[in-house]
This record gives sequence, C-alpha cells and structure tokens, in this order.
Amino acid sequence: MDQQDQLTAMPYMYGFSNNKRIVLYDTLIQQCKNDEKVVAVLSHELGHWKLNHTVYLFISGQISMLLKFGGYTPLRNSSSLFPSFGFDTQPVIIGLIIFQHTITPIQHLVRFASNLVSRAFEFQADDFAKKLGYASSLRACLVRLQEENLSAMNIDTWYSAYHRYHPPLVQRLAAIGDVDKKAE
Repeated sequence: MDQQDQLTAMPYMYGFSNNKRIVLYDTLIQQCKNDEKVVAVLSHELGHWKLNHTVYLFISGQISMLLKFGGYTPLRNSSSLFPSFGFDTQPVIIGLIIFQHTITPIQHLVRFASNLVSRAFEFQADDFAKKLGYASSLRACLVRLQEENLSAMNIDTWYSAYHRYHPPLVQRLAAIGDVDKKAE
C-alpha cells in the first residue's frame, strides 16, 4: 500500500475468518532496509492473527456497545431523573447528554483496561515473532521505525498505560530480551 500522506509505517491486520488481511505500507519496506526485518514485522502481525487478537477486540467492543445501550435504557425510562433536572418531559437529547456525563468516568476505566489488554496483545505478538526466530530482526526494525517516525522512546509508564495502546519501545525491547533469557 502506498502511504504518501502519513508519516507512520506501522502495519496492521483486519478482517475475520477467510477475509483477513495484513496491510504493509511501502514506507515500512523502505525504513526496515532488509527483507528479514520486514518478515519479522510480518511475523508479529501473524502473531495477532494466530492468537485471535482481532476477534477478542471485536467481541469486547460489541459487549461494550451492548452495555452502553443497556445502560441508557433504564436512564431513559427513569421517571424521577428528568424532573430532578427541571424537565417536565423526557427529551431524548437531554437523556443522551445526562447519560454521556454519567458514563464518562466508567469510559475512562474501560479505556484504561482496553489499553492494558491491547498492550498485552502486543507483547504476545512480539513473543510469537520471537518464537519464530525473528527476535533480533524485530528488535532492530522496531528501533528503526521508532527513529524514523520520531516517536518518544521512553515515556512515563502511567501516561503510556492510559493514553497508548502500544507499549513504549523500551518496554517491548526489554520483554523481547526477557524472552531471550527464558529460551536459553
């Protein structure tokens, strides 16, 4: 895929069942410089596929949406809530606004948990690539991509855990190194 409008070269996977696809940008191939590094990144993406990460994230997203709709229904049907805000009727838009303000703290917790799961999936996919024998190539390509994309290499742990669904490079490299030591 030609990627002239974006700076990042990060690949991704999408689809289910027989329609799974892995998207590799041309900038990834240019930045990684050799085929083994590209194959290492591809093996990481294949790890996501093999471990069904896309399916798990899709199901969790559907459950989250179902809970939101389920949570809105009792609020919408509440006979005492709207008068407490000064409304004689139950306008739908006001119900949505109240619900949005009510659910915001819960959404922050769900987002944090979702990021933690996503980060665990990244470590699992890295481990999958490691088990295929691409640890050093993956390590080298991750560093190269981080440099080329001008990303922060080591950010605050809590900030990263809340705001980013990929772990920082330093944590990923340490995990790949720990896997090396366990394999020996």
